[in-house]
Amino acid sequence: MIGIIGGSGLYEGIEGIKGEEKIIRTDYGDVKVLKGDNFVFVSRHGSPPKPPHKVNYHANIMAFKELNVKNIISISTVGSLRDSLKPGSFILPSNLLDFTGKIWTYHDNEPYHMNMYEPFCKELREKLSQKLDIPIGGTYATMKGPQFETAAEANMLRILGADVVGMTVAPEAKLAKELEICYQPICIVVNYVDEKTSHDENLKIMKEMSKKMEKIVSKILDFV
Repeated sequence: MIGIIGGSGLYEGIEGIKGEEKIIRTDYGDVKVLKGDNFVFVSRHGSPPKPPHKVNYHANIMAFKELNVKNIISISTVGSLRDSLKPGSFILPSNLLDFTGKIWTYHDNEPYHMNMYEPFCKELREKLSQKLDIPIGGTYATMKGPQFETAAEANMLRILGADVVGMTVAPEAKLAKELEICYQPICIVVNYVDEKTSHDENLKIMKEMSKKMEKIVSKILDFV
């Protein structure tokens, strides 16, 4: 059983795949999932979609745990901080920077320290790279949003070694790690981080890449 996290746009890409909508009740809130024979899909932002800083990450990840999911693939859009990572490309990052300024844990009432040296799942990453022909490597920087980065922030991230930037992966990775669920993001580059970055342009690129995302989801379900 594989878990898939995607934005609301991805939901349309799996309409042809058979599944049953269910409400999973957790201590952190209810989550609507699409459950098939070998997958569980969660729309990250819910319906109607919430902005990144209001997503109920605790409930989303716990819903997978309640359904005994052992592996989560998160599909996320990102901005590129490197000329070599062009819009329209895909990447499987191997490390993480967290600038959300928030605490992501299920252990609010007890001392508990999770080792995050390897934030993502190496075994799952290598399997995805082989099956989907997506390159491995790079560091994902998570910013709190909902605004895009300033020029100074983008330069800072480059100096610190970040390759792509987004708003959603750090909370998912940390919470999945605490629940001992193997987690790996697939990042879709939709823009360079510069003065031309815009919400509308990103949505346009996402729409243009919808067929590619559908194929990726289909391939994932073929080999799980």
